[in-house]
Amino acid sequence: MNLLFKETGERKMKTIAITNQKGGVGKTTIAVHLAFDLRDKGKQVLFIDTDPQGNSTSTLGNYLADAKASMMFSEPLSFEPENGLNVIGADAGLADIERADPVVIKQFMLNINNFNDTFDYCIIDTPPTMGLRMTAAIMVSDFVVSPIELESYSISGITTMLQTIFGIKEKYNNKLVFVGMVPNRFNPRSIDQKNTFIELVKNYAHLIIQAKIGIRSSIPEALVNKIPVWEVKKTAAKKAAEEIKNALNLIYEVMEKNNG
Repeated sequence: MNLLFKETGERKMKTIAITNQKGGVGKTTIAVHLAFDLRDKGKQVLFIDTDPQGNSTSTLGNYLADAKASMMFSEPLSFEPENGLNVIGADAGLADIERADPVVIKQFMLNINNFNDTFDYCIIDTPPTMGLRMTAAIMVSDFVVSPIELESYSISGITTMLQTIFGIKEKYNNKLVFVGMVPNRFNPRSIDQKNTFIELVKNYAHLIIQAKIGIRSSIPEALVNKIPVWEVKKTAAKKAAEEIKNALNLIYEVMEKNNG
């Protein structure tokens, strides 16, 4: 079965997968803030949450479309934006996708193409495990961003993660651009984390977004309150906002260099 992602003419919509095969590394933080920031820039954003935990769906609950994420794999979908941010939320049916025939990926691809002329950006938050949903997201994406934690147990999986991404790029999606790894939940007092970051830069300098996002209580507070951290009305949130904005700007730079 040929699952090569074929474009239907020039693609207007740029698709970004936020992925890592390790959970708890801050995918939701990066994904939803990227969505909020692009919306604030006046872009039409489609957000697809394929992680059954639904953390992104919860934070972006004010922007839900009628469609559910499992429907992306099972039936044709299309709709016009109602505002700057439209979310296809996670649902219980996503768990069944992993037991489905891989042909469901083709429907996911067709739906992404269906939205090509409707939205400027599509952001896909993936589950933290390799499977059909993660594979589908990477196969249809123009860009991949991977949040990471600077802990030994998180770093140990980087090689596997990169092999997955570049393996899919080589086999299915040769236009895919790996934007980079985004260090998250950084503790500036941790000597181990500082040393880990130095080692990462030494070995993966061209694959690192060199902007560290610290452990900031204002970030989970913002997510719970369904807003970006730069809208939190506390002085302590200012630093978190600066760090996230800096990371996003570096992500945009890489994308622009690669015709994003």
